[in-house]
Amino acid sequence: MSDPDPLLEVEGLQKYYFEGDALLDRLLGRDPVSVKAVDGVDFQVFEGETLGLVGESGCGKSTTGETILGLREATDGRITFDGDDLLSMDDSELTAFRQRAQVVFQDPFSSLDPRMTAGEVVTEPLEIHDVGDPAERRERAVELLERVGLSADQIDRYPHEFSGGQRQRIGIARALALDPEFVVLDEPVSALDVSVQAQVLNLLADLQAEFGLTYLFIAHDLSVVRHISDRVAVMYLGEIVETGPVEDIFERPEHPYTQALLESVPRASADEQGRRVDALQGDVPSPRDPPSGCHLHTRCPYAREVCREEAPAAVEVSDEQYAACFRAEEDHAYRDSEPLDHVASD
Repeated sequence: MSDPDPLLEVEGLQKYYFEGDALLDRLLGRDPVSVKAVDGVDFQVFEGETLGLVGESGCGKSTTGETILGLREATDGRITFDGDDLLSMDDSELTAFRQRAQVVFQDPFSSLDPRMTAGEVVTEPLEIHDVGDPAERRERAVELLERVGLSADQIDRYPHEFSGGQRQRIGIARALALDPEFVVLDEPVSALDVSVQAQVLNLLADLQAEFGLTYLFIAHDLSVVRHISDRVAVMYLGEIVETGPVEDIFERPEHPYTQALLESVPRASADEQGRRVDALQGDVPSPRDPPSGCHLHTRCPYAREVCREEAPAAVEVSDEQYAACFRAEEDHAYRDSEPLDHVASD
């Protein structure tokens, strides 16, 4: 039996921001400087699954999600949704796509208009896409607010009358208003109290099972990603460095960055109180001037000379495991290369 086609496929996605590209800069002959927020990202999301996109703050996770939805214009690459090329769509086609794909933003305090009631927030997408009449839209809002754990008599309250967790539930109800197939969850619980996080995560899992939703779950909290994801893509400095099933990523990480990321997670076990955390060396490089070759080589404990020039493909964790980033038994250049000075001197 052949593998199913992905609902979403991202190939070579780039999103660059350019500094020094104003009219005055051009008149003065200044060359624009590119900030490579997303630099050649590839991944797939299959129908009904949750792909967790994880990495440090500033690695390009949120920019990736926003570019997929057309909230930011891609610099290059290809995004295919259900067989359709999103980057070649005209305005009417993009409007139709946005009925099928929605987003839940990170901050429930700034993502809701303080001048709109909860009911108006939820019905706004229906008005924009001309779905139903006012009475039907209000009925839909009541239905969704109750489904996410709020009550019908809260429909005319304003955002300041709700707690953070309740506001995020309104945001989730808004995202579901048009019966989407795909939802980008951009750190949806990071601004919430820990006790509320679990409730919202369980709600998202229940909604996925009930409505057959597909999620791209963006987060930096690895425990949250492990709880909700089926597969995980690990991102570093605008690139995907490792992907795989969630248990394989957490139990058998292969890329040095993934290993360091997991090693940094606090653990409550008493027998690990003396555990030594081997953090990556140095600071995260600037996306204005990322390192050549493998972006991690300036910080990686396994880096060798070949890493200055050559970056391995993203590691795909499977039963056939990799040695560090490269297959040592196949990649003689890596195996025979000298360690970098910063590694050899440690």
